Amino acid sequence: MKTYKPYQWLTILVGLFLCFFGRFLPLSATLSSSSTQVLTIMAGGLLMWLLVGVDWTSLAVILALALIPEFNMNKVAAGTLGNGTVFYLMLCFMLAKSLQVTGVAHRLAVWFLTSKFSRKGAWYTIAMIFLAIFVLSSGLSSSSTIMIFLPILYEIFESLGYEKGKGDSFPAVMIASLAIICQIAQATTPISHAMTLIGFSSYNSYTGNTMDFGQYVLAAMPVGILTAVLWFVACRVLFRPDVSRLSRLDYDGIKSNLGKITKQEQIAAVIYLIVVVLWLAPGISKYICPAAYPVLSKIQQCYPPIVAILLLNFIKVDDKPVLSYKDAISAVPLGTLLFMGALLFLGTALANEDIGVASWLSDTIGVYCNGINPNVFIIILAILSVVLTNFMSNSVTCAICMAIAMPLSMGLYAGQIAPLVPAILITIGINFAFATAPATPPVAIAADSGWISAGKLFVYGFTAALIGVIVMVLLGLPIANFVA
Repeated sequence: MKTYKPYQWLTILVGLFLCFFGRFLPLSATLSSSSTQVLTIMAGGLLMWLLVGVDWTSLAVILALALIPEFNMNKVAAGTLGNGTVFYLMLCFMLAKSLQVTGVAHRLAVWFLTSKFSRKGAWYTIAMIFLAIFVLSSGLSSSSTIMIFLPILYEIFESLGYEKGKGDSFPAVMIASLAIICQIAQATTPISHAMTLIGFSSYNSYTGNTMDFGQYVLAAMPVGILTAVLWFVACRVLFRPDVSRLSRLDYDGIKSNLGKITKQEQIAAVIYLIVVVLWLAPGISKYICPAAYPVLSKIQQCYPPIVAILLLNFIKVDDKPVLSYKDAISAVPLGTLLFMGALLFLGTALANEDIGVASWLSDTIGVYCNGINPNVFIIILAILSVVLTNFMSNSVTCAICMAIAMPLSMGLYAGQIAPLVPAILITIGINFAFATAPATPPVAIAADSGWISAGKLFVYGFTAALIGVIVMVLLGLPIANFVA
């Protein structure tokens, strides 16, 4: 049984009170009881998610939402686990499992590390490691990518004579970079990325419109690539770790256990790539081939992975499926889906016109935004999303920033700001969580690895976050305005 600390018990009591009895608090004379309850559920839920965890607390939030008179359990159930975005994320986890069970992901990582380009010198090797992390994490969850690369990095450190706790700069930079590049890449696509998808669904909840897969990638991918490149430059020019031992790295030894590529790997890789192309095609066709858009737009994002999972289950090699349904379903983290569903329906409740929280927030916060240039407003939101996500959960950051951005974009700044623009930047920004362990699981894993101190991690992470903010403002904002 999980043991809670005294402050967590206090948090639980306060959080549950806010969730279930908040409607009786006199927050504002202009708020109805249901509006007040939605706000207090948000406050109580965010408090428990931040300080207690995202397990049973998600069920408590779901129950509290179901007790609001304007909703009921059927509506809340349909809007949480029945949400299309939650279902899509489940399919992504199932499909991504094919790259892991067949060994494609590991082979790709080792191929980058041991390629001819990588063997040209130490910084070539580091560049290829960064590239491998970026490629894998753009299509897998960041936690999965971390689990693939940690053993490889540990093998490199040990073979070069590094020891934990010695404070060597090279292992510290590499462990920090593993988490940083994972998070940067996670911001570039919604594939298997729960936090990115929460940004998608929050936008849909407030506006009723869909953030297209291709539109988002067109804006986010250039931001991610440039941020990763500039982080590499910062490592080489600013932090300058001692990489002299890399000249002794046994590339062939690392590659020796791979063996020849199997049919299972080939099939899994081809099918996965086809799915990615089908995901990208509708959004990109708007700009490349508008005539094809009416046809391609009919490819709903859940269709390709469903077909792919069925094919992988029925295609057999040596009398075994490439990806059995049992293996695929084992990759689905139910706790993550419940948490995501609760957060998504909370966004729906905040945007509900009958309840009126969105209009109240727009009127209340809008008073302080009068006279602020629309672009300055967007830049402030982008900076806020990155700053907050480095000290608290990125899901909490998303809820806070979207609750400010969407009502004001459709109210005070209506006609001046396309709501899609701040939605894209916030969704990118909440993934730029690099500096502290509470920010996101990959950073927590890096902090607990024993190869880097909390102080160094904060310095590296803060530097990467600063780079990310600059790139978002100078590159991301113009592209977001273009695709919107």
